[in-house]
Amino acid sequence: MTKDELLKKALCCNRCGTCRGVVQDEVPDVAFSTQCPCGMTLFGAYEPSGLMYLARGIAQGDLKWNDDLAKILYSCTMCGYCNDFCQRGYRHTPSNEILEELRAIIPDKFKPKAIKSTLKTLDIPRTNCLGVLAGYGVVDVAEGRASTILFGDNTIIANAAKLKEIGFIIKKSGKKVGCFISEPLPPVSTALLNGGFRAELEASIAAIDSRLCAAGVKTVIVYSPESLSVLKRFSRSGAEFVSITRFCADLLKSKKIKVKKLKLGAVTYHDPCHLGRFSKEYAAPREIMKRLGLDVVEMWRKGNNSLCCGAGGGVNLNRPDLAKKYADNRWREIKATGAQTLLTACVFCNANLHQGRPKNIAMADITSVVAQALGYAGKEARS
Repeated sequence: MTKDELLKKALCCNRCGTCRGVVQDEVPDVAFSTQCPCGMTLFGAYEPSGLMYLARGIAQGDLKWNDDLAKILYSCTMCGYCNDFCQRGYRHTPSNEILEELRAIIPDKFKPKAIKSTLKTLDIPRTNCLGVLAGYGVVDVAEGRASTILFGDNTIIANAAKLKEIGFIIKKSGKKVGCFISEPLPPVSTALLNGGFRAELEASIAAIDSRLCAAGVKTVIVYSPESLSVLKRFSRSGAEFVSITRFCADLLKSKKIKVKKLKLGAVTYHDPCHLGRFSKEYAAPREIMKRLGLDVVEMWRKGNNSLCCGAGGGVNLNRPDLAKKYADNRWREIKATGAQTLLTACVFCNANLHQGRPKNIAMADITSVVAQALGYAGKEARS
């Protein structure tokens, strides 16, 4: 993107301030009245309009990169709320695209070490537990073609307990599913966007697309919402990318599937940004909770108005103190529901929200809950 293109996009923002709030008419608590994690925690410069002015200044040459500007840029979780909410108005500011551009062009010396280290997320862990899936009938794509596969990204590739849960669910579905077990695909995620590593992301996506096409893959089941949103956005393979949450929701529609009653008490659900806003999957988790007969108490900010957990944009790595503050904002709303259990569908949301978790509220990954309801008796996976 040229400086003229960046300026043109940044000038779409007229600082109307609409993206600070939420769409509901009445606000039950002053803490729920604003939406941007960094803007509601810090100052105006950290709000979406402040970031857009930062982009404008950089594009015009009126601002020069320094540590203070970098601090503002990397306090943003890149949750996409401002981008999504702005699209509902009369003029759209493509804030996601602008923020990704800023992270790509910022001089390397101002990039936090933790952010630069995210390039390592392309490394495939030495501990590859994908072989666990073979025990549940999942075939290695290296041994033949497969129309449907499970994407083995870094959130599950070394997590044997989680893979057992997923394998159990796949076996229950009766569907033939494969996986690149012996030769895993590059484990892409939003970490590459957060770090501004465009060339590396494009190369990895090209490698993924080539192997998907060669194996005849038509459908890819993805566990991590962050991997899902990247694959849906950048892949040109022609394959359909679906979340494990959608896979579970469709499975539970079958009349042949029997589920057992779970004792979770009242539950509330936190929408992950990359499953909801970026991948437009709000329905599947709620279909699951309904099919399982759970007592659901929704948070006030839910669906496309859901508040980010605070982990995104590399904030959990670079500024764990801020990530905790952002999580505390979400916990205030969670506690207001009176729920005994918090469900989510993202490993990163799960990990960040564990910070400050009240002792009287349990947390669970929705995939684990589905596996238990289907009769899985193994050890519950931890994020």
